[in-house]
Amino acid sequence: MVAVTVEALLDAPCDRAGITITGLGIGNSVVTVWQVADGIRNPVSGYRRVVMNDATYLEDFYCPLKRDVTYEVEVISGPLGASRTTSAPVFLDSVTGWLGDALIPQNSVPIVGERSDNNDIYLRGQALANLEYQADVSIFKIMGSNKPMALFGERMAEVGLDTSVGIRSAEQNAKLKRILKSTAQLVFRPLPEWGDFGLDGTMHLANAVARQIPVTVQFGGNLTWWDLKSDVVQAPAIRVLTATFTYGDVEILLETYQQKQDLMAGKTYLDDLKNPIGG
Repeated sequence: MVAVTVEALLDAPCDRAGITITGLGIGNSVVTVWQVADGIRNPVSGYRRVVMNDATYLEDFYCPLKRDVTYEVEVISGPLGASRTTSAPVFLDSVTGWLGDALIPQNSVPIVGERSDNNDIYLRGQALANLEYQADVSIFKIMGSNKPMALFGERMAEVGLDTSVGIRSAEQNAKLKRILKSTAQLVFRPLPEWGDFGLDGTMHLANAVARQIPVTVQFGGNLTWWDLKSDVVQAPAIRVLTATFTYGDVEILLETYQQKQDLMAGKTYLDDLKNPIGG
């Protein structure tokens, strides 16, 4: 019988949830792990239709903060058949929010609502002050009518989300700068008490422009402002193709090493990985 347990991990590199799955049975199971928070169900990053065998442990670096979160293990196929198992809720009692690289969440930086010391990365006054939701609307004027027709598209998620921050620590500023220079796809996990808009617990952001303003640096200080405005987008997805041949397959199909060399003559190492028996 499938079982799932969850624990709150509030240590380095960032606040996250640790998930243990057991009882899948001996053999390959195709599994999707879902995260459910505030009535919203999303797949855990990297764990949609993955193959597991009997048991596994994973960490959800995008777990929403300071709210009850449950995890559902959906077994699509496996030795014990299809099933759905839901965990008890986990609560990350975080003291900061987090902003980081969507593909390298271990590089996340902590963000506070109000600065308490010089090492804080803190939200500036205008951050999260307003939200904008756009919809595609086309207006068509009809001959003989004083009222035009309108065609509507679905209203999009938040655009121009302001997460501008201030930093007084040169070390923290350098860390944030490395993240912003390395990617335009960010993950923002706000605390529920920030703003009155009911922000989602995990927000994937497309950040086209990050503007750095060295406020007091020219006077020997370290105060830096970052103007960050982003659009909320879908979580990134990357599909990786791997070779279906094993070393054992190659050994069975080719009698000698010279045959292998002849097949790969003039080809690259990547060619060999994609098709190790030539062709």
